[in-house]
Amino acid sequence: MNYSLGRLLLWIVFYVVMAISPMLIAYVGPLPLPRSFWVELSVGLGFVGLAIMGLQFVLTGRFQRVAASLGLDSMLQFHRQSGLIAFFFILAHPLLLFVTNPGYLVYLDPRVNLPRALALSAVLGALVLLIVTTLWRRTAGLRYEWWRVIHGVLALFVLFIGLVHILQVGFYVSTPWKQALWIAMTGGAMLLLINTRVLRPLQMRRNPYYVTAVREERGRAWTLVLAPDGHEGMRFAAGQFVWLTLGDSPFSLQQHPFSISSSAEQHDRIELTIKALGDFTSTMHTVEPGTRAYLEGPYGAFTLDPTSNQGAVFIVGGVGITPIMSMLRTLRDRGDQRPLLLIYGNSDWESVLFQEELALLQQALNLEVVHVLQNPPEGWQGETGLISKEILGRWLPDEIAKNGYFVCGPEPMMDMVEPYLSQHGVPLRKIFSERFSIV
Repeated sequence: MNYSLGRLLLWIVFYVVMAISPMLIAYVGPLPLPRSFWVELSVGLGFVGLAIMGLQFVLTGRFQRVAASLGLDSMLQFHRQSGLIAFFFILAHPLLLFVTNPGYLVYLDPRVNLPRALALSAVLGALVLLIVTTLWRRTAGLRYEWWRVIHGVLALFVLFIGLVHILQVGFYVSTPWKQALWIAMTGGAMLLLINTRVLRPLQMRRNPYYVTAVREERGRAWTLVLAPDGHEGMRFAAGQFVWLTLGDSPFSLQQHPFSISSSAEQHDRIELTIKALGDFTSTMHTVEPGTRAYLEGPYGAFTLDPTSNQGAVFIVGGVGITPIMSMLRTLRDRGDQRPLLLIYGNSDWESVLFQEELALLQQALNLEVVHVLQNPPEGWQGETGLISKEILGRWLPDEIAKNGYFVCGPEPMMDMVEPYLSQHGVPLRKIFSERFSIV
């Protein structure tokens, strides 16, 4: 993501207004008699929590205009954090009521109203399951594909039961226009999921790709070379990524995001370099040429301005090099000679992705490459260990604020690099970052 403070503040204001809009709507028109502070607080938390839950469908809608402004990876990171907030707000709603007035426990009493008790108990269980399967998915061994299905179904269930609960209680939503507005807002959120899961795959089916080659790379990585099948292909900016589906159907659960590693100047193919890190990525070596594929995108704001002569510094670790390779290959094909510095961290020399090509790119571009190895070979004269503040201090340009900075790699590295750059005078608008832990 590129951190533009003004743009970020604008989206924050918009999001906050949308999140509190249910409370604003509730206070329009005649008001019922007020209740105790804790009861009203719990109701407000429930309203805001459910609104945030609905906004979750917007954040995962993959709207290119919004994603181009904020970066889809940043939106999905925010989706994860705001989901936790929605969980605590919605859960706090009944807990506050039960603690301050145990009489509200009647809502969970099956002897009084069995359907209501079952629905509200189930929605509380669904909330807990949503959080548990999200935070501890890998620990529990839950496959990403099935997690996506479970995640979507549970979120829809919580949203639907929340709507029914609000309409049935009707304390602040007693007038027909308020009820219609709540139904429309909930229906809109559900339609966003239908758009992502149904309409988008239908569009993708009209523009298929096929695998022309599978190339083995260093560091347990593979490059899939994809060609458009019966259409002109996809225009993208160097540094962007796509969602890949392999197989005969775009409706497959196997849909994963990968950075494009090929040049944006080569329109006859798209290359995705994928490191074996999990169930799906570990099967890349088994993909046969001729396999049908579908791509959704391009997405991402982690891109290099092709019209600028501003120097660029790339600080990356491991497979974070893939979007950077797209930038370097694009600059090479355009004959761009702006000053470039790549600080590239890896575990050892043999696992350095694109090792040989980077050496060639140093001859074709105005590029300096600094390799940082955790386990260097005997006789190694370069930087060792992890990318650190000391290493950055030795290699970053003296006029540090004049360059654009692209940071991609493991989260601990990024958490160190981004504040370091800000503290040394780099404007937020010149810091671009992309995190690979978005799913």
